[in-house]
Amino acid sequence: RTLPGDAAWLDGYRCGLVARANFPGITAAPHCRVPGTLLYGVTQAELEHLDRYEGELYRRVRTEVRLSEQDSLIQCWVYVIAAWAQARVTDTPWTIEWYRQQGMKGRLTYRY
Repeated sequence: RTLPGDAAWLDGYRCGLVARANFPGITAAPHCRVPGTLLYGVTQAELEHLDRYEGELYRRVRTEVRLSEQDSLIQCWVYVIAAWAQARVTDTPWTIEWYRQQGMKGRLTYRY
């Protein structure tokens, strides 16, 4: 199903390319911010499905995002890279625009 959402910023984090992969990893980083979309109406069942999809490489954390059109902070869940895997996040920035430009519109993959 399609969920409504608003553009938002996650302050205090950065989004980098995961080594040997074409998908992102979000890690804590002072003075950085990550653009994204705040989705509304996600059910508990959908969160549990996302937990299984993201797997052990990520953990879901409660944090706040700033709506781009307002200065208000909204509490939400964000998937960040697990502590044991943080070294796999490279300094190469990852954006959805980069991903689309690479022609990788299919499934995000990881090479072991």
